[in-house]
Amino acid sequence: MYRLFLLFSLLIFSLTLTAQPAVEEAPALMPDSVLIPELNRLALIYQLDSAALAQYDKIITFDREVYVGKIFNISYSEVRFTYPHEDNLNAINRSRISQILYGNGRRDVFIPLDDRTVKHKELVDTARIIIKNQKDWMKVKLTEDPAEVAGLKAKGNLKVRYEADVGNASNDELMQQANYILKKKAAVLKAHYVLVESKFFHKSYGDLPEVEVIARAFGY
Repeated sequence: MYRLFLLFSLLIFSLTLTAQPAVEEAPALMPDSVLIPELNRLALIYQLDSAALAQYDKIITFDREVYVGKIFNISYSEVRFTYPHEDNLNAINRSRISQILYGNGRRDVFIPLDDRTVKHKELVDTARIIIKNQKDWMKVKLTEDPAEVAGLKAKGNLKVRYEADVGNASNDELMQQANYILKKKAAVLKAHYVLVESKFFHKSYGDLPEVEVIARAFGY
């Protein structure tokens, strides 16, 4: 009886282990014990002191390669940069990059696009606008160029009407206040961009100036 109970317990335990889903690990950050000696080596190659080296961007690949230079452009497929004291552009496939340490202290961490263990083919990119709640309304970007929202998802139509407090308010002042309202409304929709489609200014004699704006909200 005891042996039967023991076999049954072992069977349940093994099934429990099998049923547990695999946990995806985030890209590991390169330890300082590896990064610092490599940066020192590159500093000697490019004849950079510590202050000058700190101002450059550092590109770190999943193969633990380190590139020092200035980031010129980051596209969906590659990162283009220049080496110290050079003007020629060089490119690295974006799927090879683990992280970028910028000269201003900011860090971008990437997920490899060709990694089969990654379920969602997305990049962790701090350059992206992140809207979590209404408090992030200042991050919303306004544009009048439809090309900037091409490929984004429509979140809804927006209509704003703002009346100034004084009679001599300029069109720019009216639009500044209207833009604040647009951004706040877009944040409620968790939108990242607002495409301004039309603006109507009203300045009738005896009335306070006002503006009416029609726009559309878009998100990733």
